[in-house]
Amino acid sequence: MTVAWSGRRPLTYLFDEMPVDGRWCLIHATHADDGEVSRLAASGAVAGLCPATEASLGDGIFPAVTYQTQGGRFGIGTDSHVATGVAEELRLLEYGQRLRDERRNRLNGGPHRSAGRTLYDTALAGGAQALGQPIGAIAPGKLASLTVLDGKDAFIAAAREDATIDRWLFALGDKAVRDVMVAGRWVIRDGHHQEEDQIDDAFRATIARLAAA
Repeated sequence: MTVAWSGRRPLTYLFDEMPVDGRWCLIHATHADDGEVSRLAASGAVAGLCPATEASLGDGIFPAVTYQTQGGRFGIGTDSHVATGVAEELRLLEYGQRLRDERRNRLNGGPHRSAGRTLYDTALAGGAQALGQPIGAIAPGKLASLTVLDGKDAFIAAAREDATIDRWLFALGDKAVRDVMVAGRWVIRDGHHQEEDQIDDAFRATIARLAAA
């Protein structure tokens, strides 16, 4: 509809009309052409990618390899609740590139580098930028937001260095997450949310009301 109304593609219209910079986060941006990918990367904005949602809706595959080579920044998220896990979103992002290109290790950032490490670090930095929050690193002045993997898992216990994150993202997924801290407060301990029973009860009641409507 944007093309019919303005004669320009949505991203082209946005970049022509607005001062897009590092304060922006462009959600999906799935159908960017080569010129739009270059403008997005050069702007310093973050591409907010939701690979599970984009796959569920049949929206297509974001040209992440081209975007990465131009220094593009991205974060990941979910907007349809098809999936809500970091590992699944990043795995789908990488696997989508592999399926399209018929090659492995598309977003590893260079030879002999870990795809999992590069994906996670890039998404962490992009997410922190998009949120405008002091997060994304264990460092002075940063909020204490942490994910702790289960060291008792045989695959995690046997991993070394970047193999740990590769196994989490590409093989184990959410079941490898033991604890989660948000801004200095533990919200997941030993795989359980502190209010999970109340949350489950409220969710069941909501679904029942919707089904009865």
